[in-house]
Amino acid sequence: MNPQGNILKSVDKVFKIVEHLKVNGGKTVTELSQELDMPKSTVQVYLNTLSKNKFVVKNGSKYQIGLQFLQYGMYALWSEPVFPNVKSKVEELADSTGELAACFVEEMGDAVYVYGTEGDRAVRTDLTMGDRSDLHCTASGKAIFAHLPEERIEEILSSDPLERKTAQTITDPDELRDELRRIRERGHAYSREESIEGMRSVAAPIMLDDEVVCSISLAGPANRFVGERFTEEVPDIVKGAANEIELKLTYSESGL
Repeated sequence: MNPQGNILKSVDKVFKIVEHLKVNGGKTVTELSQELDMPKSTVQVYLNTLSKNKFVVKNGSKYQIGLQFLQYGMYALWSEPVFPNVKSKVEELADSTGELAACFVEEMGDAVYVYGTEGDRAVRTDLTMGDRSDLHCTASGKAIFAHLPEERIEEILSSDPLERKTAQTITDPDELRDELRRIRERGHAYSREESIEGMRSVAAPIMLDDEVVCSISLAGPANRFVGERFTEEVPDIVKGAANEIELKLTYSESGL
């Protein structure tokens, strides 16, 4: 969902440069100018400004993302009140199951990956902290999506078409509404290879004062997430962990 309102074009260009460097690695001024269709002089001024503030660094002739962003990212992460409680539980889930355990939050209509860790049998993915995905195609995203206020759900559904990630992705809004209703009824969400072929996951929402604050999930290869393990065992594990986190958050809020 795209934010509405006026934007400052110069700042927008700065972030296009930053995003390009994040996705593509180190680039020269000439490469950035050609690939972003900006004048070299303009690119150089933006890079000089970013470099002065330590947000990009220059290695030889190439510029790359600087570690200054790390400080801001860690501040944003630890500002999430649920994070300390979720982090330890996610690590426990990964250790006890051997699979990939993760936590996502919703921001601006996206599911944002804020923490994850791999068990000893986990399938490696290319997810990094801060990565964003659509809400409709992952178990983590759907667990959050289903518990947003109704008007927020409709706002997100009406903003952009539901993108197809795999042959299993739900792209029909009415079908997704039915799926979200079932998630609310059973208390957990599934992804049946809807985001990545060959990967399945189960997620549960973390609720505080009747509002969803994040979700936690377990993901693994489709050949291990089958039968009762997929439909009963893993959901029970994830929902049990979610309930423990909710209790901790409730007690910390009440001061008990």
